[in-house]
Amino acid sequence: MAYLLPIFKTVSVIFAISAVATGAQAIVDPIGFSRVFGLALSSTSTDSVGSLIDNEDAITSRTTAILRDHRSLTMSYVSLMGVRQLATGIILLTFAYQNKWTEMATILAIIGTVVAGTDGIYLSRAGARQLGRFHAIPGALIAALAYGVIRSNA
Repeated sequence: MAYLLPIFKTVSVIFAISAVATGAQAIVDPIGFSRVFGLALSSTSTDSVGSLIDNEDAITSRTTAILRDHRSLTMSYVSLMGVRQLATGIILLTFAYQNKWTEMATILAIIGTVVAGTDGIYLSRAGARQLGRFHAIPGALIAALAYGVIRSNA
């Protein structure tokens, strides 16, 4: 299984760079990130107001303020998740730089199973089944590759 580690190194560095890029995007452009991820936020604070109540004229300034606050909190939450994504990518790149491939494999085995699997479930529940598979299947493959590296180094 001498081929396993070189493949893992390539895949894990690509994953780490992607984590840095997507984390940065979530911080800078939470709406764009949400769209790419598969759970799009509305681009304006009142996009869905008409669907919330029948008479748009009946919307009070208080309701609009609540919707703006909710949107602001949601965008802040997406950005906070982006910081965690960015940090994960930086940690993985640091491990790659230090040649700590077993440690990196351990992290990616967990991320590939727990995070990508959970993303897949929630995206599917939200009606984005293809995006759910897009998250879950590569995550499972990366986790399997990582488990192989861990096992071969044990």
